[in-house]
Amino acid sequence: MKQRIWIGGALVFASILCCTPRAQAADRPSATPGAPWTDRQIKKLQQDIDQILHRRVLRGTHIGLIAIDTLRGKVLYARNADDEFMPASNFKLLVGSAALRSLGLGFTFKTTVSTDGTNLYLKGGGDAHLTASDLDAAAAKVAAASTHFAGALITDATYFGMQGYQPGWSWDDLPYYYAPVVSPLALEENVLHLYIKPGPSVGAPAILRAEPQTDALKVDNEITTGARGSKDTTDISRDFNDWKTLKLTGSYPIDAKESGDVQPAVPDPAAYAGDVFLKALQRHGVAVDGGLHAGSQPAGAQLLWSHDSAALPQLLSDFWEPSDNLMGELFLLSLGVAQRASSDTMSAGITVEQRYLKSVGLDPSTVSIADGSGLSQYDRITPHDLLTILQSDWNSANRSVVLDALPESGVRGTLKTAYVGTPAEKNVFAKTGSISHVRTISGFLRTRRHGTVTFSFLLDDWIEDATALAKLRADLFSRFITD
Repeated sequence: MKQRIWIGGALVFASILCCTPRAQAADRPSATPGAPWTDRQIKKLQQDIDQILHRRVLRGTHIGLIAIDTLRGKVLYARNADDEFMPASNFKLLVGSAALRSLGLGFTFKTTVSTDGTNLYLKGGGDAHLTASDLDAAAAKVAAASTHFAGALITDATYFGMQGYQPGWSWDDLPYYYAPVVSPLALEENVLHLYIKPGPSVGAPAILRAEPQTDALKVDNEITTGARGSKDTTDISRDFNDWKTLKLTGSYPIDAKESGDVQPAVPDPAAYAGDVFLKALQRHGVAVDGGLHAGSQPAGAQLLWSHDSAALPQLLSDFWEPSDNLMGELFLLSLGVAQRASSDTMSAGITVEQRYLKSVGLDPSTVSIADGSGLSQYDRITPHDLLTILQSDWNSANRSVVLDALPESGVRGTLKTAYVGTPAEKNVFAKTGSISHVRTISGFLRTRRHGTVTFSFLLDDWIEDATALAKLRADLFSRFITD
């Protein structure tokens, strides 16, 4: 049975996004040098790592690994360190570090509401963490100034000069939260928060709940209620001939509780933000005669409301710890805006990254940059390049910011449940990466006797299971840590 619905109605306010508390200084790897690695220790370390990397789980895999003593710079192990790899989300180290250098610690994303006396303008500045609650606060501020606008609500998504997808993103990924449409006017990470419950009987349509409520997209609910104990087979797809419609298919068990947040990516983020804001204005008694339209804010418009995101240190944590693809693209485009030398903010942002690479001693012509997140199939970088970026961060004034923003094994981010019960628990501070047949991790290891180790471990053409790889990584890192 097929049920076609519009997601509309009363807005339910919820704080969907939250910031991860930053690490305390005591959690960071020490800058104090430990005992130097002896030649004998390094030779034994290399023999042991060679054995680990010859395990069956890595058969047929292109392996790149480099590790050095962070404070002394001595190479401890290197294999294919200058080969080019698809980096997946390890590419976020590049844009994050370039943003620290180019944008500064005080950088924020800004969203505004202004008026020319007739129209209202909602202008985005790249804040992925703007929420429906923020827009409700904006509506209350507008209502305090005026309750009637003869013109329209204009959504201004021109800040970056573009809205859409980056080159090399997989078509199959586009309906999902991790591949959202990139837009300077973003809301709730450009996803709809969607929850599924079983219907009243087997075969009946499943029940959907959406937050925030919006008419900016449609949902074709083709999910049926499955038998007790059956498998949840729900999935999201999008017919790109019907751009504004999301299709939900599959079966949801009748004895299941309400699902977690499904988070389909919305097809038009600016329209989504504008529609949610327009509904908020209506709730606050503000009439906008002309409805909702896309456009650009004119010079001289009167500012009614302004919202700043968190500053860059917290943004970096919110970016690296959960590995937020949208933020990677927004950082890259923000680098392009700061360049102010081209209307093509994508190309300008890449130019800033290339200058950053050159400033840390790397040849930018050897790095292929297609996006900011590492989701693109066209991105390429070497383990040595990633290690050099990390070493530059370590030796900069931003060391503590970087260490606090990286996932920590057994503690936070994408490594929160990693390596628990092994010597690597709480001793790996690193950025992970994962796309089809690619697994990467680069960062810092806190050893027991030798101080800190900087490393980059990249795998392409990987086909084995995650459990085997997790054990291999734990053994590899533990070998460095316990020597």
